[in-house]
Amino acid sequence: MLNTFYLLLCCFVLSCIAFRCDNPVRKRGDIGTLKKWPDNTIPYEIDSVYSSADVDLIKSSLADLSTKSGNCVKFVPRTSQHVVWVRVVSLDGCYSDVGLAVESGLQQLSLDRSGCMTIDTIQHEFLHALGFPHEQTRLERDAYVKVLYENIQPNKKHNFDKDAQGSILSFGLPYDFNSIMHYTSDSFSTNGLPVMVPASPNDKSWRYTMGAGNKLTETDLYKVKKVYGCIA
Repeated sequence: MLNTFYLLLCCFVLSCIAFRCDNPVRKRGDIGTLKKWPDNTIPYEIDSVYSSADVDLIKSSLADLSTKSGNCVKFVPRTSQHVVWVRVVSLDGCYSDVGLAVESGLQQLSLDRSGCMTIDTIQHEFLHALGFPHEQTRLERDAYVKVLYENIQPNKKHNFDKDAQGSILSFGLPYDFNSIMHYTSDSFSTNGLPVMVPASPNDKSWRYTMGAGNKLTETDLYKVKKVYGCIA
């Protein structure tokens, strides 16, 4: 009987490998170490360096994200009543803390005016602020992409490190090559060569298109709703 158990276990493991089963690190619904924003709302203020067109783009991008989430998450101009908020600034690059990172006061989110002013980039960075890491940092990512560290700019390699939160906040959903949180195959390349390629021949169609989607996917939106309690 014991031999039968081990035989069944081996069959399960082999089938899981063959079909690349996702294996969430924690129980369904767990959000790990993420600190969420109170009332599902990010208050924000925008630095005066931005033009009126820039400000309109930021506001419309956030409104679009909120609407597509079914108003599960909201973005409101900061007032004196807000204890914590995001300040949008134009520094060197596009980046944000992941999740609520301060107990009080502001946390900065950089949208460099020279290269970050697109809807998908704005939404990408605010999804970081909401708590979501990059898709390619999921613990099980090696079944989907091969990261070519030798082609990545040395000071950007950390962006490709695996992160348990990436798996925890995926809730067992399939890997999403088209996620707005997925890098392109040449992101931060130091030599023009790819930094990621599909790991499986079954995914070869993503060789040049991974991370190239410029819209929120259903997977992106499901994660937002799940983490912020708008779906069970």
